[in-house]
Amino acid sequence: MSLRSLAVAAALWITLSAGAQQKVIVLGFDGVDARLTEQWMNEGKLPNLAKLRASGTFRPLRPTVPAQTPVSWSTFTTGTDPGRTGIFDFLRRDPKTYLPVFAAFDEVQKPLFLGSRNAIVFASVFAGLFLLIAVLSRRHVKSAFVLILIGLGGGAALYFAIFKYIPNSVPGVVNRRQGIPFWEAAAKSGKKALVVHVPVTFPATDFHEGHMLSGLGVPDVSGRVGKPFFFTSELDIQRSGANEFSIDVVQLEDNKGVIQTKIQGPPNKLFKEPEYISIPMTVTVADDRESMQIEVSGQKLKLKAGEWSGWTDFVFPFNPLIKVRGISRFHVIATKPEVQIYLSPINFDPRSLPFGFKVSSPANWAAKLAKEFGLFKTLGWQIDTWAISEGFANEQIFWDDMTWTVAQSRKMFSSFLQSDNDLIVQCFEFPDRVGHVFWRFVDPTHPAYDAALAAKWGNAILDSYKLMDAIAGDAMAAAEKKNTALIILSDHGFASFRKSINYNTWLVTNGYMTLKSGVAMKDRNLEMLFDQGQFWENVDWSKTRAYAMGLGELYINVKGRESQGIVNPGTEYDDLKLELQSNLIAIVDPETGELPVRRVLAREEIYKKFDPNLIPDLFITNNDGYRVSWQTSLGGIPKNLLEPNKQVWSGDHCSVDPELVKGIFFYNRRLTTSREPYIADVYPTVLGLLGVSAPYELDGIDLK
Repeated sequence: MSLRSLAVAAALWITLSAGAQQKVIVLGFDGVDARLTEQWMNEGKLPNLAKLRASGTFRPLRPTVPAQTPVSWSTFTTGTDPGRTGIFDFLRRDPKTYLPVFAAFDEVQKPLFLGSRNAIVFASVFAGLFLLIAVLSRRHVKSAFVLILIGLGGGAALYFAIFKYIPNSVPGVVNRRQGIPFWEAAAKSGKKALVVHVPVTFPATDFHEGHMLSGLGVPDVSGRVGKPFFFTSELDIQRSGANEFSIDVVQLEDNKGVIQTKIQGPPNKLFKEPEYISIPMTVTVADDRESMQIEVSGQKLKLKAGEWSGWTDFVFPFNPLIKVRGISRFHVIATKPEVQIYLSPINFDPRSLPFGFKVSSPANWAAKLAKEFGLFKTLGWQIDTWAISEGFANEQIFWDDMTWTVAQSRKMFSSFLQSDNDLIVQCFEFPDRVGHVFWRFVDPTHPAYDAALAAKWGNAILDSYKLMDAIAGDAMAAAEKKNTALIILSDHGFASFRKSINYNTWLVTNGYMTLKSGVAMKDRNLEMLFDQGQFWENVDWSKTRAYAMGLGELYINVKGRESQGIVNPGTEYDDLKLELQSNLIAIVDPETGELPVRRVLAREEIYKKFDPNLIPDLFITNNDGYRVSWQTSLGGIPKNLLEPNKQVWSGDHCSVDPELVKGIFFYNRRLTTSREPYIADVYPTVLGLLGVSAPYELDGIDLK
């Protein structure tokens, strides 16, 4: 090698070692488990990732405490732990009311234009304009008189039209996540960034030369996380789930001929009446009962049993001027002997989003994407896990929806990889959703294990990982072609969810929570979060020292913090926490002798900084096989402490000890540090590659 070649090579090595500015691709997958990934790489089933491991780095990635999707991705986004982001769970509680609400978002009412002054101001401006023209035309008395009449009459008509049809305010959403996203920090330094489907990025925020498509957090048109529909002529509907996930079940009046029904759309938060905006739907079953025609919003769809429709438009009119437009797809499950139709959650139409509803940044980018790539789901939780969990859809329907959804996102991602952005960040959710509903087929000891179904669907999780591997291959090829840094990660791993544990039941049994006599408590479901119905109806707060809410959190009923608190801050509070920690980890499953609780962590043990009025006092983490119950998460108090999980939702991570559900971290460089990557490390590592300084002190480090 010549001296010149050596000099060039040395200069290149020094430049790379010094962290020179370069382009970066960050590819995220939700819920990919480190152990399964390593196993299947070793078995040759994930060739692209195995190649990346051989040439670069693979290590298990430590998620946040708790290991939950919005929590970990918020730390990924901001480089700070959950105590600082304020996102520590899907849910938080209001200490004044004890009511559960969504942790990441607040719904607010925002004035529309001038609010209550809309009618008078716009009508006055209209009338005033014509009066001004009339004054200027005073030499032409007849014309001036006509202009005055038009101004006064038109102004009055405009006033009444605005008063009747235009609301003073519109619903809006405030993102509660604290911290500056790393792509915004990069954009302030002149970097072009493209960010797609990262959780907790709704509403989309504008940043210099940036493009964003929001992820988890975008609702469907009903304002829910996702609400599918099941239309059926069955008179006695018996399904496997407990409908904790709020499926809209619609009873059809007949199973033949022409059937009239309705689709319930968005809640009417613009005007007082009606409560919901619904539209008619007509189902016509063919005489031979082999097919049906569905008519809705001016469209006619002819489908046979087992067929999916294409994208279908839904138009929900609030009045002649205001309409909300949605898109979704039908699946005809059966045409005989009973009619069964599945309708996936209705997404907001990216081509015509409501005023101020920012799914993308710039606001018109969603429409441009739809024009370039075709329609796509705007819903944050894209893949419908609700219908299969409640027995209204089978494995094939779920799988078809999943692969169809991923194909659209992958098409976009492939195009984005060819762009000239300095930073590309895109997340895919499908491994997590597949893990939740198919884990029962890889764990023969699971109460929901079905040998016959396992023979057909036992490789579903592996197949989802193979799909991930293929997408990773796309990113690897693009990174190699452009000499770009590539990071592939997941926010957490997975474990079997064989039994539920009811912590409020344990608190009652052990004297930490007291119930009112003669007051029954209803079972909880997600719909109650939106309707804000009655919670804690049978709890006597004057005698309750602790309560559980959310996916593994426990709160002390502190005097001066909770509205009806009884535990004094200081020694009494500290002693109660230690007592609860000691007693909770001693819980024994009488059937197996196992310990459901692995660790009980005080907030000051895991977070450097936090709001003491917001962050739970204790985090209860479970051993493999156990998870906090759905009822506990919503403040419920079932009869039994432990219950077998016989549901489709059979794998989880939410309250499982993060040490047991580690995610993945791949890097197309070799790390010199022996540190096990933490999800907060991605932020400083990406900024380091881009040559950008962090905007504040971070909880992660630059991995080198």
